[in-house]
Formats: sequence, structure tokens, C-alpha cells
Amino acid sequence: MFESLLPMVLLLAALWAWQNALRAREHARTLARELCARAGVQLLDQTVALRRLRLRRVPGEGLRLERCYGFEVSVDGADRRRGSLDLLDGEVVSWDLPMPEKAADADNGNVIELRPQRTLH
Repeated sequence: MFESLLPMVLLLAALWAWQNALRAREHARTLARELCARAGVQLLDQTVALRRLRLRRVPGEGLRLERCYGFEVSVDGADRRRGSLDLLDGEVVSWDLPMPEKAADADNGNVIELRPQRTLH
């Protein structure tokens, strides 16, 4: 009897994994758009691409899923530069964006506060 249920269970697991990946990508796209708006750069193509997926050990929490996304931005509308966003179970761990020269000259440097984050040791 279990043999007849196995294909259905595998299909449901694959559908769940696919839906989870789509939700994570949409979340990353929203965060990238928000980061770019705060940094004063333009998110090109309005999309992000998964570059790396791995399990990461977090002290006190065990293994968690880390997704690293890449995207392209434009500082002046005529260039194309790379940006990245790293998420650990949907929480922002780090990001990298090129900054416009006028923003880098501001008092706060190139720091963008997205939301309070937990520190990982």
C-alpha cells in the first residue's frame, strides 16, 4: 500500500519545495527593491536570481537555509552593476550595493538600515 502512496508524497514534496522557492524569491525581490530605493539606485529588470543555496549552522539554532541572490542595479541610469542579498530563513544577513557618490559623501556613509537584525556569531 505504501508503494502506491510514495509517488503522491514525492509529488507533493516537490510542489511544496517549488512554492517555497517562489515565495523566497518574491520576498528577496521586495527586499532588493526596498534596499535600492533607500540607497538611491535603480533595480534593473525588477528581478533577482538565486546564486547559492546552502545549509548554514547557526549556534544555538542548528542548521538553517541560506539563500544568496544576485541582481543588477544602475547608479546613474547608464551603467549596470551587481548587487547581492543574503537571506537566512527569510531574514536579511547581508547585502552589497554600489552607492551613488552623493550618498557616499553624506554624514552616515554607506550604511542603510533595513530593519533590526539578530547578530550571528
